[in-house]
Amino acid sequence: MADYLFVPQSVLDKWSEQGRIEVDGNVLTILGEQKSFALTSAVRFIKMEAGEDNAGLLAKVKTTDALKQMGAEHYMESVILGESAYQVQQGFLADANALRRAAAASQPQPPKPGAAPAGKPAGGANPSSNPQAAQGEEKGDDQDMLEQFLLDNL
Repeated sequence: MADYLFVPQSVLDKWSEQGRIEVDGNVLTILGEQKSFALTSAVRFIKMEAGEDNAGLLAKVKTTDALKQMGAEHYMESVILGESAYQVQQGFLADANALRRAAAASQPQPPKPGAAPAGKPAGGANPSSNPQAAQGEEKGDDQDMLEQFLLDNL
């Protein structure tokens, strides 16, 4: 499963017009689910306009910061890198984990692993007693939910 999902700008516009989502700064909230995702500006490389794909960017997604680091020039639906020109689709990478990490950083830290509650053995196989397993399940649930939302609404 992907850590990030690419969401085209046109799709976000459509969902916003339909009242399905709300975007506040760099946070996308799916209103029916009350789930939030951090957004990072990105482009998806669609096709070559000129030159060769020496950088291997076709069908890839790059953040706008990554484009700057590569020395690429990005304007609207185009990216030029060296002698190569690409048609791109503008959009965002959605990352639920970034919001979860930020929320966790502002929360009090849980007891250290291995410090079992009275009467409970440490390191049991029950995932609900294992914060890392529970966090992994929540991560999967959020990503599965966003993937399903994208599939249902594209």
